[in-house]
This record gives sequence, structure tokens and C-alpha cells, in this order.
Amino acid sequence: MREGARLVALGTPDRADRASRLASISTSMGIPCSIASSQRDEEFDSFDQGAIDWKLQMRAAHWMVNSSSMTTFGQSPSMAWSASMTFAELEGCRNVMIVDLPPDREMISKSWGRVIGKVRQIHVLFFTEDATEAISGIEKIAKEELLSDVRKRTMIPIVCGYSENDNTARVSHALGSFEVKMTDDEGGLEWLAGFLNALPLSGPGINGLRAAASWK
Repeated sequence: MREGARLVALGTPDRADRASRLASISTSMGIPCSIASSQRDEEFDSFDQGAIDWKLQMRAAHWMVNSSSMTTFGQSPSMAWSASMTFAELEGCRNVMIVDLPPDREMISKSWGRVIGKVRQIHVLFFTEDATEAISGIEKIAKEELLSDVRKRTMIPIVCGYSENDNTARVSHALGSFEVKMTDDEGGLEWLAGFLNALPLSGPGINGLRAAASWK
């Protein structure tokens, strides 16, 4: 794959979270990535998040990737989550937010509320399939209308999702909405990795977005 973007992710030490998984998938696709986390001798929920050198991490990076569930893992991860987005703005790095279900599904309202509080800083909002259903219930919006409705309410530039049942990517943006049917059995994070890599190279406007969304 042609290199288009470098990613930075905030992840858990075991790399089981969605942002770390996206970084791992991106690396396998030849996209440069790094993952910021706690040190080996630290407890993740209380690690020294102030020790992360975000300026160094984001050097030459295009995307800062977070997952909404990170806010439920403890005070330090939540503070790092917030700080990463602020530093991204300062360093000219665009923020990507993966909206996913936290391990404790009862915490979805809290994590979604934290995302809503950060909409001004988010450039790409991606809903996992299971989170789409959960957030649709919280917001009382039909699943089919969630992406476009959230984009209109928040003015986030790109709101997207991926249906693994029919291998279809759905993208909502200022110029409208569209769907792209992928030819292979891509997973949602695989599609997102390719999409993020292609966006800086795809050109402006609707044609550029469509080209990036159908990167395969």
C-alpha cells in the first residue's frame, strides 16, 4: 500500500483496545504507527500520563487515534485521552475518535457524553457496529440515520461507520452522505485504516472522499 499518513494511538498495555488494534492493522498494511501507553511497571488506571511526550509522538503524524471506551479505564487514561486531543490541535495533527462499547456496557452513556464534549476537536468520528446500535438507542435515532444526524448536530467533518454484514462503508460529511461496497470481507477497522491512509492523498471534495472510502 502506498504510504499516505502516519498514525499515533493511545492504547492499553495489552493492546486489546480498538485504537491499538487499528494501529496494529495499519502497521500490517505498511502505514507507520506508534502507540502511547503506560510504562511496564505502572498500573494503567493510575499511570503518569503527564510523562507522555505528545509533541514527540506526533512529530510528522497526520492522525491521533483514540477510542471512546478509554475514558472508562481510570483517571489517568481519561486524562491522557483528553490531553492527546489538545496536543493534536497544537501540533496540527487531526483527531480520530472510534466510538466503541466499553468493557462495562453500562458505561456507554458516560463515554459517549465525553465524546460529545470533545466534538470541536474531532475530525473523523467512526462508529463500530455494536456502538451504532447502542448510541442509536441513547439518542433515540434510527440506526440508518445515526451518522448523518450526528454529523449535522455536531458539525464533525467526517462521521463514518462500516457494516460487516454487507461489507459496506457509510460516510457522512458536509456535502452529503454516500455508501461504498467493498469487494473483500474487510472488517471495520481494516476499512478505517485504509480510509485514513488514503485521505491525505485523495484530493478535495466529494470525489476525494469517495476515492479514499473505496481505497481497496
